[in-house]
Amino acid sequence: MPTYQERLWAPLSWAAIALGCAVLVAVSFRENLLLLAGLPALGVVALLALSRDQLRVEGGVLHVPGARAPLTAFGPAQVLDRAQLRERMGIRAHRDAWVRVKPWARAAVLLTVDDPGDDTPYWLIGTRHPMDLAVAMAQFPTRRSSETTTP
Repeated sequence: MPTYQERLWAPLSWAAIALGCAVLVAVSFRENLLLLAGLPALGVVALLALSRDQLRVEGGVLHVPGARAPLTAFGPAQVLDRAQLRERMGIRAHRDAWVRVKPWARAAVLLTVDDPGDDTPYWLIGTRHPMDLAVAMAQFPTRRSSETTTP
C-alpha cells in the first residue's frame, strides 16, 4: 500500500479554457459537424492525457512519471513554494537536474541526490501537496542516516 499517492490533474480552469477555445474554433467551422463535435472532445481528451501522471511513495521507493528511485538515494526533501520553484526552474536551474514539473504546478519538492555515482545533482518534482510528499519520504531512512555507524 502506498505511503503517499497523488494524481497530477490539470486544474479545472485549464479545462474550461481548453473547452472554450475548442468550441470557438469548432463554431467557426460550423458547416462541418465532425469538427463541431470533435474539437471539444479532442480538447477534453488532451487534458485527460496531461493529467494521467501519478506520484507515489511505496515501499521506500519514489515513483515519478518516467522514473523511480529508492529513497536512500536522496537527502532530505526541501519544500519549494511558488517563488522558489520559479527560481529553480529559471535562473538557478542546473542543466543536469532531473525535472518533472507540470506547467500548472505552484509548489515542488527538491531532492538532492546523494549517490556519488550519479551525475544528477537533484530531482525537482512538482506537486500540489509538497509537505505531504516530504513527510511521506521522511518516514524512510536516507543514505546519510543509513550509513551512520555506531562505535
